[in-house]
Amino acid sequence: MMLLALCVSGSVVAAPSMNVTISLTTTPQPPTDFQIAQAGVGSINITWTKGTGANITIVRGSTVGYPYSIFDGNAIYSGNGTWVEVGSLDLATYTYYYRAWSQNNYGTSAGYDQDSIGASSGSSVDMSALIDYLSDFLEGPMGINSIVFILGLVGFAIWKKGWIRIILSLCVITWGIFALEYDIKIAAPLMGVGVVLFFMGILRMIQQRRAEAAEAEE
Repeated sequence: MMLLALCVSGSVVAAPSMNVTISLTTTPQPPTDFQIAQAGVGSINITWTKGTGANITIVRGSTVGYPYSIFDGNAIYSGNGTWVEVGSLDLATYTYYYRAWSQNNYGTSAGYDQDSIGASSGSSVDMSALIDYLSDFLEGPMGINSIVFILGLVGFAIWKKGWIRIILSLCVITWGIFALEYDIKIAAPLMGVGVVLFFMGILRMIQQRRAEAAEAEE
């Protein structure tokens, strides 16, 4: 009855308004323009531009390769500034590797910026590329893919039946397709090896069928 009375009288009742606030919880972008300049015989200035969404910048250093995490190497800087001076360095003997990450309340940036300075050759060796690859291969979203890939290879070597090998190869191919979203450098080898194993499994099945047919004829 109330609704009918409102319609007849021509009155319009506005619905109560509601304000909805959506907060995005994302990690920051890595710092950019990370550069090193020699300031003296044994000192350097490191400068950078803070990453988008960053509260602080974390800089780590090492003489044996780029630090692979914010816990590796030596602590150089942690704060909201855009530069730091580092002294007591032997630039004629060692190469100094520095890497910087951004951090906010939601975590640390997935990427980083880096630079190095010092001797062009010496005893220091940059092992960061290998460490980064192994870390990416076994950790994070790609960890499951990598484990399945390894188990697929091991199973392919152990199981001799062709149909089992075909299933294992399809698992490798499937995980390779899934991996495309994360890292094509890992996904491409996964899929390539999986395709090769698939045809090897088919060939193995054909050989087994022929062998069984030959035994039946005898």
